[in-house]
Amino acid sequence: DSTTPMLPDIFSSKETLRAAFEEGLDRQLSDEGLGTYILVLANALFEESLFNRLSDRLEQRFKEIRHRYAERLRHGRALTDAPDDVMVFLKLVAMRFRHLTMTEYRLNDSWELQFNQLRSLRPKRLSGDMVTHLSVAFDPAKFHFNKPFLDKEILWKGTLYDLPVSLLYNKFPFVPLHGLLVPEPLKNHPQMLNARMHTMFWKLTQDAGRNIPGIGFAYNGFGAGASINHLHLQMFVRQTSLPVMHPRWLHNGGQEEYPAACLVFDDPDEAWLYISSLHHANTTYNLVYLPGKMVCLPRRYQGSFKLPAWCENFAWYEMCGGMTTYDIDDYRNLETDEIIEALASTRTPY
Repeated sequence: DSTTPMLPDIFSSKETLRAAFEEGLDRQLSDEGLGTYILVLANALFEESLFNRLSDRLEQRFKEIRHRYAERLRHGRALTDAPDDVMVFLKLVAMRFRHLTMTEYRLNDSWELQFNQLRSLRPKRLSGDMVTHLSVAFDPAKFHFNKPFLDKEILWKGTLYDLPVSLLYNKFPFVPLHGLLVPEPLKNHPQMLNARMHTMFWKLTQDAGRNIPGIGFAYNGFGAGASINHLHLQMFVRQTSLPVMHPRWLHNGGQEEYPAACLVFDDPDEAWLYISSLHHANTTYNLVYLPGKMVCLPRRYQGSFKLPAWCENFAWYEMCGGMTTYDIDDYRNLETDEIIEALASTRTPY
């Protein structure tokens, strides 16, 4: 049997996951909230088939919200939506709906580049802050996944291996079927991995990978590009491997050393021993769980090295060789040596 009985239905096949993903976007587009509108728009502009199906409804809603805002502003009334969402929408109005563009991709050598227009509008939160410690206490006053307004952005809620979990949409996606998996959300775990969660994530990726080719889960350590200090992983389903998994690299049996520090583990216990050693050394890291293996990228803390002008943040996707650019000229002109230099700058003495 190709399915895994212990997993909920949403992880039973790629078709089931995609159907749930698209049904959730349809539901959110029927909602009057601005935050859900921005989420649907960003997800649609990431995938052409979604945009083709939703574009008429998206444009109509855009006009309705723009009209509502214009009326309120003309009469001196406050805009009552979340300030982050208001700022994003005002930028969208300046750009005009018909001038919004789909996310573009190109390959440069083994590297993956994307021009992601909508993601450039997102609020920065913690991802740009200077960080010097691997863990800080959860702060209920800051953004987290239990905020009531995020209930509408939940794709699925259920139980995984006897633990309650929530799967939310990524509001500004940069990988296909991009979700945020939050284990035990009400326990308010900070973004700090422990052995129990590591074991669950490894098992989930292994079990779900039997049903959904290309699925993976990524983790940004605190100070390694994590924008929210509430324990979560990022789900994705890719048709092609991440650049970090190219066979040219030493860690995959090739001849070339990867520019950033990188180790690949095929045993969950060995992987955890290494992660524990990073914890003891107060060294942050990015992880990618793939079926049967885990990629670990120990690195310097954000803010402790200079990012290139073309990059806003170095998190798991960038560390794995995918470069998100927000300027069309950067996207078109970025060269291999610039990417290698940026990745090398993340190396730590550990």
